[in-house]
Amino acid sequence: MHIIGDFIRGLLLVIKVTVSSMLYRYPYRTSAEGLRSDWINIGKDIESVIGRLENASHDE
Repeated sequence: MHIIGDFIRGLLLVIKVTVSSMLYRYPYRTSAEGLRSDWINIGKDIESVIGRLENASHDE
């Protein structure tokens, strides 16, 4: 279950990033805007992985 470990490490990284207030300066106006953008990208990554897993299960 390598995917679950990666997912948990990703969540911990997000928590660590939210503590840093100086991380998002440009092109984001606020850290909330930058974090929102990150979560959108994470959602796209999750959809991509799910699609690959579904395709792999159909190929078997």
